[in-house]
Amino acid sequence: KYAERREIVRILTMLTDQLRENLPEVRKGIKSLGLMDFVRAKAKFGIDFRCICPELVKTQKISWQKARHPILEAALNEQGKKINPLDISLSRENRILLISGPNAGGKSVCIKTIGLLQYMAQCGLPVSVAEGSEFGTFQSVFIDIGDEQSIENDLSTYSSHLKNMKFFLEHAGKNTLFLIDEFGTGTE
Repeated sequence: KYAERREIVRILTMLTDQLRENLPEVRKGIKSLGLMDFVRAKAKFGIDFRCICPELVKTQKISWQKARHPILEAALNEQGKKINPLDISLSRENRILLISGPNAGGKSVCIKTIGLLQYMAQCGLPVSVAEGSEFGTFQSVFIDIGDEQSIENDLSTYSSHLKNMKFFLEHAGKNTLFLIDEFGTGTE
């Protein structure tokens, strides 16, 4: 067993020494394989979720038809259910979208869909919307979704929302997308 182990180490050392001479080429090959894998993953995702590769425009706008949250769509497909796609339009003139309705009405899902798809598009990923949808670009995307109560920082849910809003106001500009969910929760 010791002789076998020594032989394995000898062979691996010899191969490593030979490989070391070609390290720049090996690194270049690994980088190329990584890039090809990334492109393939984006293409597979785009095909699986019927995505498009939108052209980004330099204005701050959202004009989407049949926008779908890909994770929700996959979960619903597994259950044999269909997703309800969203048609969303925001521009400099109509820049506020207020969503209200009963609990379990999909308000948070709508906001999360907007944040996810906008971020995906700005990162160069295909997005699950219909052809003809337009994506603007935003310098910053600020999101306050969910209960951020922090016991260790002694923050109530409402205090956490206020802390986030203070940060948003201090760092936002005219090219910022704000997504705020349930701002008034956590207080009477």
